Amino acid sequence: MKIKEQLKEMFQMQRTLNENILNEFGEEAMTEEKLELAIIDELGELTHELKGDWCWWKKTQKPVDRKRVLEELVDVYHFVMTNEMERRYSSTDEAIDSILNKYEFSINHFNELGKERLDYLIGDISYSYDKLTVLLQLTKCLQFSFDEIYQEYLNKNKINYERLKNGY
Repeated sequence: MKIKEQLKEMFQMQRTLNENILNEFGEEAMTEEKLELAIIDELGELTHELKGDWCWWKKTQKPVDRKRVLEELVDVYHFVMTNEMERRYSSTDEAIDSILNKYEFSINHFNELGKERLDYLIGDISYSYDKLTVLLQLTKCLQFSFDEIYQEYLNKNKINYERLKNGY
């Protein structure tokens, strides 16, 4: 499956998850402010998982656990995708196609993305209007394939539904 097809499926799954979450909590929509704060929070959790690579002053710092980094990166995907749909005031299949068309160049050239500085990418996601492009660059910087992102997204989606069911 190509990245664009995987992303489309992820967006559709995220749309359904968002609807279930909103229904569970009696909300009609998510605010831009809350979504931005959620993205910042998840980026902080991601940065914390990467601490073994950049925390030079702590002798007891644990090494980076690649699986935990992937989990946190996928959490960022959840909120970035939600942010993209909320900015269009729609999560229809047509809106999702429009989002994917906007990012088509980045999606099609994912495997060619160059290595950027981690600190720049993390900062850029929190203030960029084109968050998905920067998130794809971050994924490449962290040396994850999109297949890894897709599989972890599917895993996390199941976990999120279990959490909803169990009152997380």
